[in-house]
Amino acid sequence: MISVNLLADAAVLETLVPLLEDEGATVSAHEFLFELQKDTVRNSDVLMVTSIFDQQKGSDVWLRLRRHNPQLLLIMLVDATQAQESIESFRVGAFDVLTLPVEVESLQAVMARASQFVEHRQRLLTQGGIDANPEQSNDPVAVSGAMTQTLNLLNQVADMELPVLLIGETGTGKSVLANYVHRIGQRRDSHFLTVNCGAIAPTLLESELFGHEKGAFTGASDRRIGLLEAADGGTLFLDEINSASPELQVRLLQFIQDKKLLRVGARTEVEVDVRLIVATNQPLKPLVDSGQFREDLYFRLNVFPVEIPPLRNRVEDISYLAARFLFKHAPRLGKKVNACGPGVLDTLRAYAWPGNVRELENVVQRALIMSQGHRVELSDLPVELLESTQLDEVDPDTCHLMFPENLSLQEVESYWIKQTLHKYKGNKLRASKQLGIDPSTLWRKLKGKASK
Repeated sequence: MISVNLLADAAVLETLVPLLEDEGATVSAHEFLFELQKDTVRNSDVLMVTSIFDQQKGSDVWLRLRRHNPQLLLIMLVDATQAQESIESFRVGAFDVLTLPVEVESLQAVMARASQFVEHRQRLLTQGGIDANPEQSNDPVAVSGAMTQTLNLLNQVADMELPVLLIGETGTGKSVLANYVHRIGQRRDSHFLTVNCGAIAPTLLESELFGHEKGAFTGASDRRIGLLEAADGGTLFLDEINSASPELQVRLLQFIQDKKLLRVGARTEVEVDVRLIVATNQPLKPLVDSGQFREDLYFRLNVFPVEIPPLRNRVEDISYLAARFLFKHAPRLGKKVNACGPGVLDTLRAYAWPGNVRELENVVQRALIMSQGHRVELSDLPVELLESTQLDEVDPDTCHLMFPENLSLQEVESYWIKQTLHKYKGNKLRASKQLGIDPSTLWRKLKGKASK
């Protein structure tokens, strides 16, 4: 059962509360913001709010409430004249927008999608679910507003036959999202195949995609069906499409236009029904302008572009992703690790992650290998990661404590010196550099502590 916080004036509440309850929702309705309790926000799935509520912008209200519940979905209520407010709502990461007065059919459709989204997310974020269902471990995590907005766009296009263009830095999880679109779309029961255009030599990629006839070239001893034909009825994901050769671009354009392909060395075309999802790790428009990518193919692929946010722009997702990777890899590495020690998650959230999600997974695996107990400690993280993070501005309301509680300032200093020395295996020179003090100062502090 989905839970909804409804913030609106009395007339809207009177209309929407019974409709939401008819849809099986638990509704907490309020005319004024002061009536809303933090515990209510923390235990809710959806915030449904008018564009202006209690003399504040509804989107601002949502952004503040998300500090208490990062997973809170926003459904904005606007009137027919508030087109700009609708655009702004989607820009900040709204799940959907409903126009007042709300039509029953529209409300039913939105609530059905929201319920499905919440149930799906809950399966992903429940640690036991991750552990018990490893086949789900590649589903996208979307707690942050940036990633929630991305999934909202993909949900909208999943059942359509349009090509989808995923744009994002290396390691942002484009293949995971392509698979997600396939699994929630109409072709979910058919094939999902993938090929990295940058990982196969151009001379082989054409045969890999389109297939070849026996004797088409030296070494072609048998007929081979290509990936486009093998994915008939399903989905083919073309990663790093920006690496495709000019010759391959021509053939892909022809295939998209005609839905027919010609195997290398064949004379008869084969009709194929396949949905294409393509990805690029750099914007295609500059490549078009420089003549490296065909403009006509670009327009064919750019029907529904979706930008994948880098990990540094979705900090709220990092803890959930780290937990997933921990439970995914610990059994494989023969480790019984099931938690993170003080400061670990704060360090992960403070790092810039130039390698994005892929780098985070690699770091978690390395930390698991280094771990000696039942949890990952700060000393298990790579030195370069620790050196590049600044933890002095971590929000005390949201972070895990870096030190045990109730320590004095002197005890905190002693504790941190010990942690730093442990990280550098007793090397006082490196430890003093990390602590920002002279080696002689570190020596005096250690001597003073030993003499007590």
